[in-house]
Amino acid sequence: MLPQYVNMIFLSATTPNTVEFSDWIGRTKRKPVHVIRTNYRPVPLSHNLWAGLKLHKIMEGRGSFLDKGYKEASSALKPAKDQKGDQKRRPRSSGAKNLAWQVQGSKANWMSLVRFLERETLTPTVVFSFSKKKCEEIAHMLRSLDLNSAAERGLVQGFTLQTVARLSPSDSTLPQVLTVCEMVKRGIGVHHGGLLPILKEMVEILFS
Repeated sequence: MLPQYVNMIFLSATTPNTVEFSDWIGRTKRKPVHVIRTNYRPVPLSHNLWAGLKLHKIMEGRGSFLDKGYKEASSALKPAKDQKGDQKRRPRSSGAKNLAWQVQGSKANWMSLVRFLERETLTPTVVFSFSKKKCEEIAHMLRSLDLNSAAERGLVQGFTLQTVARLSPSDSTLPQVLTVCEMVKRGIGVHHGGLLPILKEMVEILFS
């Protein structure tokens, strides 16, 4: 649907069949398409673990795994008596409930993490959760935070009003709509497949 004079650039880190895809685009648009790819990530990532109220770096860019950071994070997640060198043998209990890195974190954990990210100017931040329910639970834990300034809050409120005005009167009062609109005013957005499309679009625009 684009005019012929419009050129396109596609960026992807996950498309496996880049050549086939580019050939299809070239045939459709009747233009030559050039594929440029690398075997490494052009923008390096820094991997960290959050434990003991601080970040522990475990990998930087294309470097090797940092055992020191991992051990420090693991030690920070142990019960206090274990950190003090309690070597007494205790019966091991099975089950994932005893693994600190497999739980979603307490309200205090999330509050301290967000405050840390704010201080280090590492916001906006995307938090991934593989559960719609947990996604909303984590956002609910942060309900006492206000990450927007007064000016930002006013702009967001105006935009949410415009968005909700596009809904029918009955839909505009749905609990999901009211909850999401209230959260974004405070700088917290939820985005998952269970949301109304218009709410997902609103969160995406506000995040950008």
